[in-house]
Amino acid sequence: MKIILMEDVKELGHKGEVVEASEGYVRNFLFPQHFAVEASEEALRALREKEKAQGRREKKQENEEKKLATSLEGREFVITAKTDHGKLYGSIGKKEVASALKKAGFAISEEWITFAPQKEVGSAEALVSFPSGFEAAVTIVIEDNP
Repeated sequence: MKIILMEDVKELGHKGEVVEASEGYVRNFLFPQHFAVEASEEALRALREKEKAQGRREKKQENEEKKLATSLEGREFVITAKTDHGKLYGSIGKKEVASALKKAGFAISEEWITFAPQKEVGSAEALVSFPSGFEAAVTIVIEDNP
């Protein structure tokens, strides 16, 4: 029986795939668990439309991330922190970099940032890697908070 998987099923396939399975397995396990639907013309058409819409969303997201990476590239952001003769009381990490970017109007997830924690006043490079593959290097300047 041809079915469309609604969830990943071990040893059968991944979500969205059209696969062949035995009728007993489908009727006794996959249908009751809502893991699959019958591969009718209507269901296949809906699946194709859903894939097209997903493709459009991904393309739009990729374009937005490209614009964001272009606007971030080479910019400098200042973070102020309490220090003791140039040494920070704590450290400046990805969380603080994400916060500085957010204050400047860039909605960047902390997970996208590569930044070695800094414990001294000065400047350091941070790399923002977007899920779509674009990257932007930014300079983080750490200054003393008087």
